[in-house]
Parts: sequence; C-alpha cells; structure tokens
Amino acid sequence: MLFGGLLAQHLGLPIPGPLFLLAAAALAATDRMEIVAALTLAIGACVIGDWAWYEAGRREGDRVLHFIHRFTRDPGAHGEKAKATFSRYGSALLVFADFVPALDAVTPPLAGMSRISRLRFLALDGAGATLYSSAYFTLGYFFSDDLDRAVAYVSRAGTVFGASVAIALLILGGRHLLRNYRLTYGFGTHGRHELISLNLGLPPASHVAP
Repeated sequence: MLFGGLLAQHLGLPIPGPLFLLAAAALAATDRMEIVAALTLAIGACVIGDWAWYEAGRREGDRVLHFIHRFTRDPGAHGEKAKATFSRYGSALLVFADFVPALDAVTPPLAGMSRISRLRFLALDGAGATLYSSAYFTLGYFFSDDLDRAVAYVSRAGTVFGASVAIALLILGGRHLLRNYRLTYGFGTHGRHELISLNLGLPPASHVAP
C-alpha cells in the first residue's frame, strides 16, 4: 500500500502521499514494519513516478506541460512560467520539489525537456525522494502515538517549507538580476561595448586599430 500510494501520487493522482509515510512510520515504531524496507519502497515509488514524467517531458515536450495545466485558465502561460523557473534555477529543483505543491508536478517533465542525462536525473531525484520520504517518516515515527498531531505538523511544515523555498528562490533571482544590472550598467557605455566584445571573443574597441 505504501508503494502504491506514493507511486500514484507521483504519477499525478490526487493522493496525500505523506499520510502513507506517516502510517508506515507508525507501524515501524511498533515493530510491525522494517524501517529500511519501508524507506526503500517509498523512495523507489517516488523515483519511478517521477521518471515516468521525465521520460514524457523528454519525448513530448510542451504537450506534457499543457496536459498538467489543462484545468487552469491559461495552460500556455502556466507552462511558460514553469519553464522560466526551471531555466533560472536548474535541475537542483528536483531535490526540493516534492515539498512544494505544483512545483513537484512540473519539475520532472521539465528536467526531461531540458535534456539533462538520465543518470543526473536519477541522482538528483533520488536525493529528493530520500529527503522527502525520510522527513515525513521521521515525523511519523516519533509521533506514532499521536498521528493526528503528526498530520497537523505535516500540514504546517508543508506550508512553511513551501514559503521558505519561494523566498529563497526570490532572493536568488533578485541577486541574479542585480548582478546582470551591474554588469550591464555599471561600466558605462564604453564598458558595455567592451563587455560585449569580450563575450564574443573580440578584442576591446580600444585595442582595434583605426
């Protein structure tokens, strides 16, 4: 049930995956389930589900994003926004995407569309699945006698973590824009021409013979 529930969630069905992890952890706390076996099943289910979307994105491209956003008012705009986010922050999003609603659905197909290697995808997605499964499993293990309380913590933690990631992405994006602004406007007109020349592999204008 743990494997099937998490696999279904990562394939896109509206199933609360963390509840399966909490329940499995509660069983493990009472010696009715092996911890290593439960985590292995959980991580495997997450990676297999994400891998299916990775392959779909690799083969079908924008059609996959349109399918994911089909119930939104403007699927095309949502798809472009998702691509811009992935382009800015890269495949490292795979490590944290499972904690952020909406981002978890689009990151695997975007990784496929970006043509990152399968090995790199599996490494990053496996790290993310391990972090995700371990976090909820640990919570369920220590609150096995009070799962209602654990579920409340899950809800709060998801909101706080999602907000934290969003703030971190905004800070990184702001720093990136500020750096580009300084490179573009901090040198003046002459400096901009020299910067463009250097990027193109040309000698600076001051070194070109008249």
